[in-house]
Amino acid sequence: MRTVVESWPGIGATCLVILYLLHGITLPRPLPDIPHNTAAVRSLLGDLPAISSYLGKGHKTLITYFNDTVISLNSPLVQVFLKPLSAPTLLLSDYNEARAMLMRTSDFDRSPALKDLVSGLVPDHHIHLKTDAVWRAQRDQIRDLMKPSFLKDVASPILYQSLSVLMDAWAVKCRIANGRPWSAGADVRNAALDAIMGFAFGPDGEHNANRSMREVLNVRQDAADGKMNGQTESPDEPIDFPSEQMSYVLQAMIDLTETVMEIHGSPVPNFKWAYVNRKPRISKATRCKEQYIAQQIQDAVTRMEQTTRDDTSWVKSATDQVILGEKTLADRDGRATDYFSRVIFDELFGVIFAGAGTTATTLCWLVKLLTDNPNAQRKLRDELQRSFRQAQAEERDPTVQEITSTRIPYLDATIEEVLRCACTSPFVDRQATVDTELLGHRIPRGTVVLALLGGPSMKSPAFDVKEPPREQQQEDSKPQEQAEIDPNHSSRIKHKAWDPSTISEFLPERWLVPSGPDGEEQTFDPNAGPQLAFGLGPRACFGRRFVSMELRIFLTLLCLRLELLRCPSALSSYDSELRTTNEPRQCYLRLREVRSKGE
Repeated sequence: MRTVVESWPGIGATCLVILYLLHGITLPRPLPDIPHNTAAVRSLLGDLPAISSYLGKGHKTLITYFNDTVISLNSPLVQVFLKPLSAPTLLLSDYNEARAMLMRTSDFDRSPALKDLVSGLVPDHHIHLKTDAVWRAQRDQIRDLMKPSFLKDVASPILYQSLSVLMDAWAVKCRIANGRPWSAGADVRNAALDAIMGFAFGPDGEHNANRSMREVLNVRQDAADGKMNGQTESPDEPIDFPSEQMSYVLQAMIDLTETVMEIHGSPVPNFKWAYVNRKPRISKATRCKEQYIAQQIQDAVTRMEQTTRDDTSWVKSATDQVILGEKTLADRDGRATDYFSRVIFDELFGVIFAGAGTTATTLCWLVKLLTDNPNAQRKLRDELQRSFRQAQAEERDPTVQEITSTRIPYLDATIEEVLRCACTSPFVDRQATVDTELLGHRIPRGTVVLALLGGPSMKSPAFDVKEPPREQQQEDSKPQEQAEIDPNHSSRIKHKAWDPSTISEFLPERWLVPSGPDGEEQTFDPNAGPQLAFGLGPRACFGRRFVSMELRIFLTLLCLRLELLRCPSALSSYDSELRTTNEPRQCYLRLREVRSKGE
């Protein structure tokens, strides 16, 4: 007994030594020479305590924490520790190096960060796969959805229809509000959902949020005295409009899409997904979604089987096109068709998941930016009126064919500037597949890098990068003509930087360059300066053409019919919240009619 008792101090000392060693082993290990928060490497939880404290200070998000971190550490490349017992995540805030990284497909690929976020929702969608044969096969299956001909013939009429109904509703709300503002976020989200549902499953589906929005058009005009719901007459007091009732299918789509918000920041996403997907509401929504997509696929197969082989006139939706593509690929590969594969289900739901939220968020930022920049709004309206003179003379909206076929440089510039300023997707993620370099620093294989799209060099002045990246050093030794044609190399001299004095402003003119014999005309230049809203390279956003088309139609219809007036400062915050995308917390409208439809 005495021996045991006498040994306790030694046992205790040994335990303390073991605990000390374990503590040292489990502490975050920073990569050499890359700045980081010193407190993070002294805690098993890394940056998580600092992030928790930061988010508790008000309307802050993880993205603003990232942007503030690179600024506070005064470096275009920093490291943060987001999970216990895990390697650091790098934050890259330099456009030229981010661009080079995205094009270096032999060194970088899609990171597991996106897979963690969406795998419980769309486990077989191509968006989170590595760039391998499986990814290429799935992209091959859906590639026709973004062909110009398909977008022109199928997508654009559906977008035009949904957005026209939205403008009709806003015109009526404008009269009812009589100069008062209202929250427009739900209107925008419903219109975007209708547009993407129509694109995915056809324009004549029974589940359509705009149909309930049309009820607004029948609101009694005596409500236009501003006394709806007994509200005050103050011109700055927001007016409340009744919310639209969603069908069970639309509600299921919304509920499932919003599950991603519950995964944000989870250190154990797989376990969190298992918990979320077992919730009764989510289980019910999943069954509804699966049944609805299965029926849409079956209907498409039936329509296809009722036509001849060369007849594609029946194709009216993404579902139709994907089913036709599956038949074509199966015939080519000599295999049986599998119209109800898990891949097809996830790719079709991915159209809704990836399309509705991103376009709605971008449109919300768009109306805020145009509202608060009346000179840009006025110039855009003037250019649209000049470009669509016949429609103006006939007192009608331009047709969808007129909108999509008319070249308007200032409209293109406005779209590009909205994408730059909105930061709907606030970063582009990659993972090093080999030991490599960024900005002269050694980056081990497996390291996750987040290229920030709303920080220095994008929306605020760039850091002074004194040490050129590895790609620049290699390019300096290459013949100039080879450097110019090699898309896998980037030059800091070749890629322009925005004027630091105006980089934070909304300025569509930055995308216009002089052209013509005398330089008096202006041409839209998509490469005028830093912008990576859609990413770059083979993993660039699949739906970028669809988004650009929707923005073009939306801006044209909106500016020709309605003027966006400034809202009270209390309703005009630019604070954001990180949901499925980087959404504005407030999206209020105060409108004045420029031209009534059909007058």
